[in-house]
Amino acid sequence: MCVTPFIDVHSHVTPLAFPDAPSAESRSRWPCMRCEAGVHTVMMGDTPFRKLDTRSWETGRRIEDMDRDGVDMQVLSPMPELLSYWLPRDDAAVMCDWTNHQIAEMIAAAPRRFRGLGAVPLQDPAAAAKALRRVKSEFGLSGVEIGSNINGQMLGDPAFDPFWEAAAAEGMAVFVHALHPIAAKPLPPNPLFTAFALFPVDVAMAAASLLLAGVPDRFPGLRIGFSHGGGALASLLGRLDTGWDHTDGYGGKLVRRPSEAARGLFYDSNIYAPEQLRHLCTSVAPGQVFAGTDYPYDIMQTAPAAFVRDLGLDADAHASLSVGAASAFMGEDLIEASAR
Repeated sequence: MCVTPFIDVHSHVTPLAFPDAPSAESRSRWPCMRCEAGVHTVMMGDTPFRKLDTRSWETGRRIEDMDRDGVDMQVLSPMPELLSYWLPRDDAAVMCDWTNHQIAEMIAAAPRRFRGLGAVPLQDPAAAAKALRRVKSEFGLSGVEIGSNINGQMLGDPAFDPFWEAAAAEGMAVFVHALHPIAAKPLPPNPLFTAFALFPVDVAMAAASLLLAGVPDRFPGLRIGFSHGGGALASLLGRLDTGWDHTDGYGGKLVRRPSEAARGLFYDSNIYAPEQLRHLCTSVAPGQVFAGTDYPYDIMQTAPAAFVRDLGLDADAHASLSVGAASAFMGEDLIEASAR
């Protein structure tokens, strides 16, 4: 009997060490790793950001967990805070390349177990478009991770068209991850509210922005995936369709209803609620949902293969969620790749 591989498309990497800040302007927000009494803490300048352990950079440690959890392959992407959109472009490019190199090294150490998504300095869309080609040719990565907004600018803004055009032309997957939610900016600091409530809101805003800008139709072949199951997007699609009806396709800009365009996007399974995940897989975007855990962070989905198995999906939907949608998103037959 053929066993269906299980691919985790949402897992993060942080290097153990970082280069020095390239400029004084970046120093106050430049990452470094502090280790005290065996505890590693990522610092942003002088401010503690997140405690980490060896799972973030050691392939062997990751593979132990993957074997335990029935995960055949992880798609590695940067810890989102390393995307560095708030730094000067050239300084951010240094951090992007440093992280891309880390991911490429981990893939080289275990090519059957890992694939990768890199980072580009999207605060300058033209520079990011050029960097996409290097992510592919120099680092051998399959795409990039980007934030759900870029310093408060929505992803559907025409300023990002050069990036979307390059991603389509290069055949690079784009994984949209929640980052610095716009709704959090006017509120008093509340990290728990931001992480648990506003992250999925910002992902939904990003997806809606792309849909209403017609990005999927204007750049055929784009493969865009969204973290956290697209956040709140599923609950917005009826309203977005109603807007399409009442505005003549949003002023003639959209040839398809937003819900139809949304069925061609990709989404991860990282929403924790089985009934909502079944709805996403069977009604919102059949065949377009891949597994994702948010490994190795505290909120990650535990026992992911068992969680997917227990959803009660039919055989085709289970295979799609386990490996099929991941293969389509990454542009590679991951059944064959994980068996090499």
